Amino acid sequence: MFVPISSLLRDQLSGSESVTEKPALQYDDRTASVLPELNAVNVYKGLLYKAFDLSNFKSPASGSTPHTNPNVIATTLVTAQATRGTPTLTVDYPGTVSLAFDLISFYFGAVIPGGQTAAQTATQCSILVAGFDANNKEVATATFTFTPPPTNLIKAPMIQAVLDSQKFSNLHNVTITQTSPATQVLLLDNMKYKLYTPF
Repeated sequence: MFVPISSLLRDQLSGSESVTEKPALQYDDRTASVLPELNAVNVYKGLLYKAFDLSNFKSPASGSTPHTNPNVIATTLVTAQATRGTPTLTVDYPGTVSLAFDLISFYFGAVIPGGQTAAQTATQCSILVAGFDANNKEVATATFTFTPPPTNLIKAPMIQAVLDSQKFSNLHNVTITQTSPATQVLLLDNMKYKLYTPF
């Protein structure tokens, strides 16, 4: 049975671990496939991204524009999360050397998908960010709301969510859930975090 290294060592952090602050992750070093089922982010830069997909937003009618072009990561529709689970960032995965992480900030927006031919449009979206420790105890929460300008629903800029550094530290996993209708897709870009490793 797989036992995550973070579960074994998280409570033994001595302060001598290596701490790496990741630069704002733009996800632009990955190539998005035209087949949605091939775009799961999976493990990236020390974290496992559950229920997040890579999306390419080269179209000028993208709804909410990436903070840095062209790629963002996106959650599936809430209705699809019944099978894929809650969108989560975690240090628990086979082969991990990550012990914990501090979530610092990210940019986000939301769109209503337009299908194959119609343009996507930006839409208001509220999210709940929750941090959990190695015992899966909730230790931090924060809410943010994206409100696009009503005159610019085709190229609305993302907004930045900045987390409380005192609360969102030494985390085991973080969930990011929408509190708005299930017809929306949540988009994230330029995520920053600190990663704890044993060396």
